[in-house]
Amino acid sequence: MKKTVIAFLLLSLAAGLGAAGRKFSVMAGAGVLLPIDADFKELYGSALFCPELKLSYEIMPRFCVWLAGSSASATGVLPELGDEIKASQTFLSLGAGWETKRWGRLQADVGAAFLMAHSREKAMGASPSKSAPGFDARAGLRVFVSESVFVGLNVGFAGAWTTVDAGETDKDIVIGGMRIGGALGFRF
Repeated sequence: MKKTVIAFLLLSLAAGLGAAGRKFSVMAGAGVLLPIDADFKELYGSALFCPELKLSYEIMPRFCVWLAGSSASATGVLPELGDEIKASQTFLSLGAGWETKRWGRLQADVGAAFLMAHSREKAMGASPSKSAPGFDARAGLRVFVSESVFVGLNVGFAGAWTTVDAGETDKDIVIGGMRIGGALGFRF
């Protein structure tokens, strides 16, 4: 359901901004999420596949606003019981960025965003979930293969700090972590 809502919001933004006649970019990519939370890494692994869709709109030369959505999911095993557990983390970012002038076919960019992160786990018949605000910071390098088509590499951090009910006490967790990825993009 949340993925459908995120896709709808991204497509609505794309339709509205595309009609405005400004520079608009759509990027679809994938990467690796390296979770920062130690307990999450212990249960689900230290690297998760993380697809992403990003839309950006140039509000003035070399400055843009952007909206991105990504998610990662994993399965693991509870150490004491041997039961299978599942987790997902979903990220929705709204931010601003700056792009350099092109150096031939190359262009660098940096960005920062407000992040809304959501985490859900399924274990032993329960499905606790938690949402929290955080931040998303990233930098990338693009190689333009034509005037309007590019491939990009990026590195960044997306994280939200919150607490969850852990029985008798609350437990601090971090949703997210370092992200390294690539994308194919189109500029209109």
